[in-house]
This record gives sequence, structure tokens and C-alpha cells, in this order.
Amino acid sequence: MTRSQSTPLSSNEAITLRRVAYGQSDAGRLRSRDLVRLRVLRLIEGSVREPTLTADGKRRFDALPKAAALTSFKTHDELLTRMTRMLDEKRRS
Repeated sequence: MTRSQSTPLSSNEAITLRRVAYGQSDAGRLRSRDLVRLRVLRLIEGSVREPTLTADGKRRFDALPKAAALTSFKTHDELLTRMTRMLDEKRRS
């Protein structure tokens, strides 16, 4: 495992890495401190205005948790279940 793969990222650095990966690379909108650290870790390369992921950066991005994976249930299903229970309770009263 390379240093760039094993070094922990702050939540802000992970956000910046995601933004670079998704092409939201306008340097004016990205945190300069995060960009410097990601370059030191060799996770990004390219010009200052348009950073891109390195091969290690792509692997690191792929390993980051994805939003859909963070939820263990479907929110709308849970909401409908609770509403149904509440309506049933009200009908019984």
C-alpha cells in the first residue's frame, strides 16, 4: 500500500478529492489547503486551474464511502411504514 493510500484524509480533503473526481475543478471553488495536501500525497496532478486525479487518486476516490452506501434503509419506505402505522392507530381509537 502506498503512502497516498494509507494516509488518512480529513473530511474536507475527501470532499475536495470527490470534487476533483467529478470535474468540479474550478480552482476558485476548491480549498487551496486541501489541493496542496492532495498534491503532496500524489492524489491529484495537472494544472492549478484544472486538477485531475492520479492513478492513486482514482483508487483512493473509489475507496471513499458513497452516499447511497451510508444508509441501511430506504427513507421513503420507512416514512410510508410509519405513516401507515400512525393512520392505523388513529382508526382504532
